[in-house]
Amino acid sequence: MQSSVLGNQAARRAVWIALLTGATIIGSFIFACATPFPALGSLAALHMNRRDAFALTGVNWTANQLIGYGFLHYPQSAESFAWGAWIGVAAFVATAAAIVTASFARRRGWATTAVTAFLVAIVAYESTLYAATAFLPSEPGAFGFQIVQYIVEVNALAFAGLLILQRIGRSTGIAASRETRTAGAG
Repeated sequence: MQSSVLGNQAARRAVWIALLTGATIIGSFIFACATPFPALGSLAALHMNRRDAFALTGVNWTANQLIGYGFLHYPQSAESFAWGAWIGVAAFVATAAAIVTASFARRRGWATTAVTAFLVAIVAYESTLYAATAFLPSEPGAFGFQIVQYIVEVNALAFAGLLILQRIGRSTGIAASRETRTAGAG
């Protein structure tokens, strides 16, 4: 009986990661270069154990790269591949930053934790990408106010949508609740 329950929980987690990835894939087609990795990392920090949070980030980065190169015709150059890899690094940094922030902010209440984790994830993500401009070519203005504002807006909208999706997933039993999330926290 115990292994059946664990198997069901593992299957639920995998299905949930797949559903969130599906939402991100739709977002990749809509927003192209603005996949909401900080929003995903923040959601994962609030509602998933570390292993699942990083799995979600990795699966979503992989899906984003497949869509970018397979369907959106990203240039197939060394620079483009390097930026793609660095986006993956930034996505993992954002997720890690959100996890650490959420763990420290939890006692401040859910809303404060969510907003703080999201803001720290955005700063970590954008800072990591900006750091890459020291050794990777970048367009002038790529980190200008309007571009960064757009990235923050896309991520804020995505975060709100992902929180709603999380609520729906939890109410339908697909996504684990926050209380049961800590049982297998890793």
